[in-house]
Amino acid sequence: MPSRRATAQRVGLVLMGSVLAAFILPLLSPFPPREDGLTLCYPVVGPVQRFNAGLFGPALARTRAHEDVHAAQCRRDGAIGHFVRGVFPSKRLAAEAEAYCAEASYGVSNGGTARLEYARIQDELREMAWFRRVPSDALNNSLRLQCPLIAVAAAGEEADWQARRHGAEAR
Repeated sequence: MPSRRATAQRVGLVLMGSVLAAFILPLLSPFPPREDGLTLCYPVVGPVQRFNAGLFGPALARTRAHEDVHAAQCRRDGAIGHFVRGVFPSKRLAAEAEAYCAEASYGVSNGGTARLEYARIQDELREMAWFRRVPSDALNNSLRLQCPLIAVAAAGEEADWQARRHGAEAR
């Protein structure tokens, strides 16, 4: 019969191996086909980012802006806090809205219109599996809180666009 010490060592070894596998496998596994980027948040190590190899130029820069926010959230909250925050839909929504806001800011700063960028990130949030049951008002409020300047600019551009559109129809 093995001693308690030997049993404890085996259990510890299996536990350490499992933890190590949990950290390494996401880095070695094939990249998810519908994802542009991932930020993994590890204890001690901090954020580790992966990007879709098919991205380049502005698409990669936009994805980096989004994932850089998640990396900053990981550093700010720590790995456990980051994980716990992601479990609760309202907290996850705030984290994703902050990241999508960075994407929209990148788009606007590179010649995009706030109206179209804001609409795009609204759609992106709506399409995420986590938020399909979240009311549109809650999604929009979260984005408005994270992106107040873009939200205001988008509303102004939308009003101008609607006025031009209705003015053209009246003629």
